[in-house]
Amino acid sequence: MMITIQVLQVPSVVPEAYWDLFLSSVSDERRAQAARFIHQADAYRSVLGEVLTRVTLSELTGIRAEKLSFSRNTYGKPCLAQYPEKPFNVSHSGDWIALISGGTAELGVDVEKIVPIDLQIAERFFSTQENAYLSAQPADQQLNTFYRLWTLKESYIKAIGMGLSMPLNSFAILPHVHQHGKHDWRCNQDGQIVRHRFYTHSLDEQHMLAACAVEGELPAQPEVVTLESLCAELT
Repeated sequence: MMITIQVLQVPSVVPEAYWDLFLSSVSDERRAQAARFIHQADAYRSVLGEVLTRVTLSELTGIRAEKLSFSRNTYGKPCLAQYPEKPFNVSHSGDWIALISGGTAELGVDVEKIVPIDLQIAERFFSTQENAYLSAQPADQQLNTFYRLWTLKESYIKAIGMGLSMPLNSFAILPHVHQHGKHDWRCNQDGQIVRHRFYTHSLDEQHMLAACAVEGELPAQPEVVTLESLCAELT
């Protein structure tokens, strides 16, 4: 089964008819959580992340979206209760939600909004090799490079299901240049290259996306999902 990465851009306002449908399609816990958010944008991201997950996993399993149920592993990573062997992972930040699904091995995805930060934070969370790579980039590219490395690292720890219980500086993800000039990203942990595959992509000038798969091919481009298509699947 192919691995897919889907992305949904969250609008500033979701039409009321759509929002009512989306709220009716998520768990009671999610609806209660959405009602507690101070900022509507947070509610949108939370609810739409679950809606996108339910619609996609419904297609993969044949179970109606509203009948799907979820559980979590020891480290808090969600899984599908009815089909724990069908991997998926979801992330949201800023204007985007990302979902990775398909295949038979663990998956991870991370999206981050790019905001100005003190790049010295990398010294706390990145490996020595990653810090050297970051420092070697032109000054005007260092912020984007930081977020590319950060999302790649987050996608890896999410794929292996341990979250931040694994220190971010305990492994290094760096570009590997092939003879023909193209490059991919590889993870070195404890002196060994892990077999995981990586994908990274700028969604727009303010958002970075990365994904990780234990095995299988990652897609060349994410699939863009719309509110309209989600509504059509739910009705």
